[in-house]
Amino acid sequence: MESKDGRDLDVARLAGQLRGLVLQQQDAWLELDLTMPQLRALFAVRRRSGCTVSELAESLGQRLAAASALANRLVRAGLLRHVPDQEDRRRVRLELTDDAEQMLSAVDRRSTDRFAAILGRMSPQGRDALTTALLELIELMSSGTPQSPAATATPGRTDEERP
Repeated sequence: MESKDGRDLDVARLAGQLRGLVLQQQDAWLELDLTMPQLRALFAVRRRSGCTVSELAESLGQRLAAASALANRLVRAGLLRHVPDQEDRRRVRLELTDDAEQMLSAVDRRSTDRFAAILGRMSPQGRDALTTALLELIELMSSGTPQSPAATATPGRTDEERP
């Protein structure tokens, strides 16, 4: 990963440091009566509305039993609902309830407001450089470039269990 001048390693360290700071300062969810795994599950279902518990497990890097228990707790809390698959009645899909969608939207708004306030303190040159860099990074990540085998590995699975 390290380039000749060490810049790649520096960028990776900075990205890790930024992730850590975001998590430390991310208090938009603290007032919710949810654990971080529950919140992650809600965001995962939001991204893949109508996903199955198996797909949720894969998305979260959890075993099926753990994801199933997590989803069932969120159903009992009124944040997820089970919806029969229209094509295969044996399959059950997960969807957010209106309460969950409102809660996640409020978390998004608070997070966006906090980030905008921080960006507002940056110099115009810094914001321009960050915008350019983020646009390039997003383009590269969205381009469908083949990933290394390690990047496509599913956490918690052995090589024998991978498809």
